[in-house]
Amino acid sequence: MAFALMCVASLPPGCGFHLRGSSAQTNIASAYVRGAQNVDVTSELTNALGRSGVHMLDTSTGAAVVIDLLDEQQLTRTLSYTDRATTAESQLELGVRFKVVAADNKVLIDDRWARATRTYLVDTNNLVGSAQQETVLHTELVSDVAQQIIRSLNAATRNAAH
Repeated sequence: MAFALMCVASLPPGCGFHLRGSSAQTNIASAYVRGAQNVDVTSELTNALGRSGVHMLDTSTGAAVVIDLLDEQQLTRTLSYTDRATTAESQLELGVRFKVVAADNKVLIDDRWARATRTYLVDTNNLVGSAQQETVLHTELVSDVAQQIIRSLNAATRNAAH
């Protein structure tokens, strides 16, 4: 019985399971993230890359890659209404336009968008709770977009190496 339990307990790590939002490993030695004024994702992306083992620089000089966060769009959309014509369900969308350039000025990722969406129910009897839920979802969107950019960066650098 104990042997079977140990076998089952060892399966998740052996199958490649990772917690959602965990930092993705990358093969980039150093990076510089340059964010436009209105881009909230800049600090999350910088922190996520640092957690992945990338040496983050304060300037683009000496960086293996420069990640330019060019623009950000946030959208809140009503998906459905109650019988009293109030919002019953909303959708949050976050999009960040970015590009990545290597140290030799070769464009690794041309101008593209990373997008994430979340849907939530609005409780008209608890508007404070709904507002807090929206804040938590926005934080998750920022993290998701940062992870998308890192995955795109990993794919681009892997393809550039071959």
